[in-house]
Amino acid sequence: MRRSLLLISPAILAAAFLFTAFGSGDNSDYPGGSPGGYSGSPGDGHNCSISSCHGGSATNVTGWITSNVPADGYTPGATYTITATATGSGKKGFEISPQSVSGSLLGVLTHGSGNKLCNGNKAVTHSSSVSGSSATWTFSWTAPAAGTGSVTFYGAFAVTEPVTKLSTMVVNEATSLPLTATATAMPSTICAGQSSQLGVNVSGGNPPYTYLWTSDPAGFTSNLQSPAVSPAGTTIYSVQVGDGTSFVDSPVTVTVMPEPLANAGNDTIVCADVVSVPIYGIASNYASVAWTTSGDGTFSTTSALSSIYFPGTADRNSGSVDLTLTVSPVSPCETPVSSVRHFQLIVCEGIYGSSRNICDIVLSPNPTNGLIYITYRGVKDNDSKVTVFTNQGKQVLTQTASGTSMSSGVLDLSAFTKGIYFVKVQTNDEVKIQKVILQ
Repeated sequence: MRRSLLLISPAILAAAFLFTAFGSGDNSDYPGGSPGGYSGSPGDGHNCSISSCHGGSATNVTGWITSNVPADGYTPGATYTITATATGSGKKGFEISPQSVSGSLLGVLTHGSGNKLCNGNKAVTHSSSVSGSSATWTFSWTAPAAGTGSVTFYGAFAVTEPVTKLSTMVVNEATSLPLTATATAMPSTICAGQSSQLGVNVSGGNPPYTYLWTSDPAGFTSNLQSPAVSPAGTTIYSVQVGDGTSFVDSPVTVTVMPEPLANAGNDTIVCADVVSVPIYGIASNYASVAWTTSGDGTFSTTSALSSIYFPGTADRNSGSVDLTLTVSPVSPCETPVSSVRHFQLIVCEGIYGSSRNICDIVLSPNPTNGLIYITYRGVKDNDSKVTVFTNQGKQVLTQTASGTSMSSGVLDLSAFTKGIYFVKVQTNDEVKIQKVILQ
C-alpha cells in the first residue's frame, strides 16, 4: 500500500483528501472548509492513505481560477481580486493557494465573503459548502515583492465525493520599465492675467509617485500632480517625479503674452487751413492697428502706425477732430486697446475780416533758450492779446498790448519745458500764430 501511495501524484492526493474531507456523496464531513495543505500544489504535504480516498479520481480543468491581474503582469505590492468558480451538481468547496514550487506562500491572502484562510493563512477555502449548479467565491491577493517572478495559484475543487477538479492559474510579474515623466501645460501660451493647467504624464517605475513642482523665476512650488498657475511673465516650470527609488525631472514653459499698448501721440494744435497732418502712432504686442476719425477727414492708410490725415470740411468748421488708434492684440489676448489724439484746428491768419490788420509777426531768436523778442505790425488801433500754448494746446503765458501800427515785446519761456510752443497774437477781428522752439 505504501509503495502505491508514493506513485500517486500530489494533485491526486489533494483531490483524495477533498473527497474524504467533504464526505461521502454530499460533501458533508467538512462543510466548514478544508483544514489546509490540500490545494494540489507540489509543495503541499499530506498523510492521506489510499484507504481513505473513497474511490473516484481528480480531473484537470481550466478557467476555474481567474483574477483581475493585468495581462502584462502584477505590480509588486498591488492588491488584486481572485475568483474561484465551481460548476456541477451537488455541494461544492475549494482550497486555493499561491505558491512557489517548493511550497512557499507567494504574496498575502485576504479572505472574502463565504471563504476563510486556512493552513496558517497560506490558503483560502470555503467557509460553508455551496449547493446549486455553480458556486463562486472571491478573495484578495496582495502581490509579492519585486523580483518574485511568476506565481502559480493551485486549486482543488470538490463537487460531491466522486467528482473533483484540479485547476491552476499563472500570473507573471510586470516588467519594470524605467521611470519617465513628461510635463505639460494647457494652454502653454496665455495672456497676462490668465491661468494655465500644469500636468505630468508618468509611466514606468514603481507607483505610487510623488511630485514636486518648482519655477524659474523662483516663487512657485506644489506637490500636486496637476496644479494651476497664473504667472506674471513667461515662466519655466519643472516637476520632479519620484517612485521611492528613482527620480526624473521634466520642464515645461508657459509663455505669457503682454496686453497690447497704444499711443496715438500728444494732442496738437494745427492751423485750420492745413491740407495734411502727419501722424505717428506707437504700439507694442499687437497683431494689427487701425486709425479712425471723429470727423470727415481721410487717411493715407488706416492700417499702419505712420499715416497722413487730411482734414475735412466738418473738421475745419468744428475746430477740432479726434483721431483714434486702435490696436488688436496677439492671440491668446482678446481685448483691443485704443488711444485718442485730439487735434485743435485754429485760424492761423486773419479770416474773420476782409482786411489784414496783422501784417507780420517776427519771433527772434527762434529756436530760443528762453527769451523771445516779438515784433508785429499792422495792428492799427486794436488792442492785441499775446498767448503762448504748448504743443498739446495748454495755455502757459498771456500778455496784452495797446493798439499801434508796430508793437514789440519780450516773452520769457525760460521756466518752461523744452519743446514746441505756439505764439498767438489776437485782436478783436484777427488771429495770427507762429511756432517757436524752446531749446
